[in-house]
Amino acid sequence: MTAEQQLQASDENVEKVQAGTLLKNKRESLGLSQKQIADRLRLRVSIIENIESNNFTSDQVATFTRGYLRSYARAVGIAESEVLCALDGCEETQPEEQEMKSFSHKTKREAHDSRIMTLTLGIVIVVLGISSVWWWQNQEKTMESLTDQTDQEIQLEQEIENQPLDFTTLTEAELEPAVGEDAIEALDSTPAPVTEEVVSTEPATTEIVEETQPAQPTQAVPVSETKEVVEPEPVEETATTEQAAAANLLVMSFTDDCWIQVKDASGKTLSTGVKKAGQSLNLSGNLPYSVILGAPENVSMTLASEPVDLSGYTSGKVARFNLP
Repeated sequence: MTAEQQLQASDENVEKVQAGTLLKNKRESLGLSQKQIADRLRLRVSIIENIESNNFTSDQVATFTRGYLRSYARAVGIAESEVLCALDGCEETQPEEQEMKSFSHKTKREAHDSRIMTLTLGIVIVVLGISSVWWWQNQEKTMESLTDQTDQEIQLEQEIENQPLDFTTLTEAELEPAVGEDAIEALDSTPAPVTEEVVSTEPATTEIVEETQPAQPTQAVPVSETKEVVEPEPVEETATTEQAAAANLLVMSFTDDCWIQVKDASGKTLSTGVKKAGQSLNLSGNLPYSVILGAPENVSMTLASEPVDLSGYTSGKVARFNLP
């Protein structure tokens, strides 16, 4: 046997170091445990055990096996090529390359993100649809409100045009206090005929008294006495009239422009027309009153010093009611 043949035989007898054994020896020399290596590589401890025991099953994808070995080699500081060469030497049968199916976290994350995007897009479409319906309904309500307001203004203008005599009636209603004063003055003047009757008897008295004293003091005495008797009656009647007027007194104040019409029980129009902001009215007539307000939210009212509640009437709508 030649020297060359002896050298070849000795090489064959030398035990080849397998990849798992190489990695295990390096790990132990570094004082690391299998669990520490598994935590670094984020692998199961069972995979590290299979690698160190050189248990490379043929049904495992070759790409995964090589990837684990490369990662292990980098973790313990061994050249990747050295570990892969040891792997190729220890494999009894080289497994055929299999088509790798991607089960990476990236693929799962992309699929998850795709589902989230689809769900988000669906939510956005639903929100946009609801917003569009809401906007359309609000537009309809706004148009209806504007139409109702325009119709009310036209109706009020027509009522004003169709009632030309209301202003004359208003003037008469405003002149009622003057008429009442004239009636009071007439009541005050009613004792005059009695005074005249008393005075008419004065000539006879004067003829008798002329001989002894002047007639002027005699005339003054009966006149003063007559006034003392007659004056209390108008005061009582005036007080009664004032009490009745206070019980029927309707006071209206306006915070903004408003068309109104107020009639008493006899059908007499006490006031009508457009009233300006800051204006105030004092109306009196026979109860009950028939009231029409074009804008009830702009009016505050009191009847016999008691406030009238107008909160139940819709803003912008014509209010029709009777008081009390």
